[in-house]
Amino acid sequence: MREGYIGTEDCGAPGRLGGEGDSRRMFASTMGRVLLLTADPTITTSVGTGQPDDAGDGGPARATRLYRPSGVAVGSDGSIGSGDTRNLGCDGSPSQADLDTIGTLGARNHPWMDSTTMTTNFEPRTLDTKVPPFEPHPWLRNGHAQTIAGRYLPGPRVRLDATEHEIEADEGDRLVALESVPRGWRAGGPAAVLVHGLAGCARSPYVVRLAARLVRLGVRTVRMNLRGAGTGFGRARGTYHAGKTKDLRRVVEWLARRLPGASIALVGFSLGGNLVLKLAAEAATDPLEGLDSVLAANPPIDLAACSRQLRRPANRIYDRNFVRWLRADVARRHAAFPDLGPADLTQVSTLFDFDDLYVAPRHGFAGAADYYARSGAAPLIPRIAVPGLVVHAEDDPFVPADPFRHADFPTGLALELIPSGGHLGYLSRTPWEGDRRWLDSRLAAWLASRWGSTPAVPASIS
Repeated sequence: MREGYIGTEDCGAPGRLGGEGDSRRMFASTMGRVLLLTADPTITTSVGTGQPDDAGDGGPARATRLYRPSGVAVGSDGSIGSGDTRNLGCDGSPSQADLDTIGTLGARNHPWMDSTTMTTNFEPRTLDTKVPPFEPHPWLRNGHAQTIAGRYLPGPRVRLDATEHEIEADEGDRLVALESVPRGWRAGGPAAVLVHGLAGCARSPYVVRLAARLVRLGVRTVRMNLRGAGTGFGRARGTYHAGKTKDLRRVVEWLARRLPGASIALVGFSLGGNLVLKLAAEAATDPLEGLDSVLAANPPIDLAACSRQLRRPANRIYDRNFVRWLRADVARRHAAFPDLGPADLTQVSTLFDFDDLYVAPRHGFAGAADYYARSGAAPLIPRIAVPGLVVHAEDDPFVPADPFRHADFPTGLALELIPSGGHLGYLSRTPWEGDRRWLDSRLAAWLASRWGSTPAVPASIS
């Protein structure tokens, strides 16, 4: 099935946050508060009312933390300034102006591309070979602000054509993946499997943005819906969890069969990051054909530590939001599959409760503690034999940094532990090639360097 796709997040159950109106209300109602949750007496800035267009409007001045991490030099690399995506429904195509700005490929000189068949909607150009250091936007100088803005701040639309595939799983379930193929892609070229986080799907904005960048780099891209997520709802009675790598393995094996000789990168965000790291470690003893590299952003490699972090008073907003989404998702799933039986979640008020009372018993764990101990990637990281990159922010509100400091990262797996950025936020002070979404640029740049490409980018997007 072909879909003319505008990057959106259509991933949730009834009652979820995710539509444009909900996103703007969430952004407006929380930004004024979360900007003030952390403080550093050495730097002071003016914080506004929290309205999307009013930050810095003379509101009370509060001290906030400003970090200036050092940059990382890489090889012949780069990214594409595709901009952000909006939390909109798939209700139409972008304007021609949008398409002219965003482009469709914009890559050249790729060894895996057939240059005679390539088209572009902009003039190709190359990037600087140094990844700029991440410096947070002056209005978003703590982890809470970065997290909320990264999730709810709207941006330009991104169009990404994709073919939907069903992949057989166990117990009669089917997985759903969306595949985007660059024009001119040739056999043996690179491919990437992108994996979303908890309460996300293949249409989550952070997944769509990176997929669009990679397609313009000439990378064949598969956005995986974890079991029952996104458009996979109704095609699977089962659910996913942070350690369930067998579904991801099925998708990689399916892709490797279709693309013999392709180099395949695993790219995961949040919970999906834990999954790709865990699978890469398992592949050291149970090889995966075509596996070339692994990248993870803000992965919860120590699930017990994350659970404790979420229960801190300052983080209850995230815990409540996860629980509300999960309760609604379970209710919808059990209504669609009555044979699953009743799901009593009346005692569930935290994510730990949900994991203990719902996830653990339905997936063969003794309880939440057993689930966390057997599913986190931290103890498995030393086994990873493929090269890769892990990006994490020290001020991530609910994925603490200490487990990364104590994990034994192998030589080929780089850890970039950045002082600021929140959870999948990384909205930078200065646009890099027209884009403030630093994380998107960083991941694309690493893969461009890995595969020896010289990417081209569109004109700057404001």
